[in-house]
Amino acid sequence: MARFGAAAAAAACLLAFVQSASNTPVHQVIQMLTEMKSKGKISMEAEKKTMATYTEWVDDRVTELGFEIKTASSDIEELSAFLDKTQATIDDLETKLGKLDADIAQLEGDQKKATTQRDTENDEFIKAQEDYSESVDALAAAIQVLKAQNYDRPQAEMMLQ
Repeated sequence: MARFGAAAAAAACLLAFVQSASNTPVHQVIQMLTEMKSKGKISMEAEKKTMATYTEWVDDRVTELGFEIKTASSDIEELSAFLDKTQATIDDLETKLGKLDADIAQLEGDQKKATTQRDTENDEFIKAQEDYSESVDALAAAIQVLKAQNYDRPQAEMMLQ
């Protein structure tokens, strides 16, 4: 029994030691580290969820931007082709415009020549008309004179024969 008593005393001492050890600074540090570990695990889980959400958003955004880049590249190609086509049309129209300007200059020169010629011909016509008018007036006056002298002349009969 002495053994049992000694064992009981040892157990009581050990229990007292454990109880007194629970309030020691080392025990408190271990307890704080355990609490920090559990808080760290909780924080890590929240950070993993946040990171997963962010990663998913980044992946979605990368995909969207990839599609936007492809669309923009396609638009750029279409607009470049349209620009080339428009530039070709502009060049063609400039060539035609140059030809038309040359034609207009030639036609204006022809018009000036024709106007000068018409003015010259008009002056000649006016002179000829005045001459013919004077001649017609002279003939009308001669006819009047001849009608006023309406009698037979022997010289006129001789010429008729």
